[in-house]
Amino acid sequence: MGGTDRTGFSWIVTRRDDATVLSPAGDLDLASVEEFRSGLTQAMTDLTPPHVVVDLHDVGFCDSSGLNALIWAANRVEEAGGRLRLSGLQPRMTRLLRMTGLDKRFAASDS
Repeated sequence: MGGTDRTGFSWIVTRRDDATVLSPAGDLDLASVEEFRSGLTQAMTDLTPPHVVVDLHDVGFCDSSGLNALIWAANRVEEAGGRLRLSGLQPRMTRLLRMTGLDKRFAASDS
């Protein structure tokens, strides 16, 4: 299942092994954050406890509202006894996480 908003931001949720994968595409900013939260919410309810991978390969830009949505999701997943991982980080996103100190908050993987 997936969604698209008026800005062209889209997402799709799939199952892979023991995790639910959310694959967003587009700019993750104030205009698209509610659509992104919808995808996160769907991904978090797929498994109990939730094991969510957010594949950011197709996200070209992320602002503070996108980072806040990721923190919100990680907190909810961990409260339910699950885990949230980031994958497909582009260099720009990797720098953003490092600059904000969130590289220590989120587990990341290449796949």
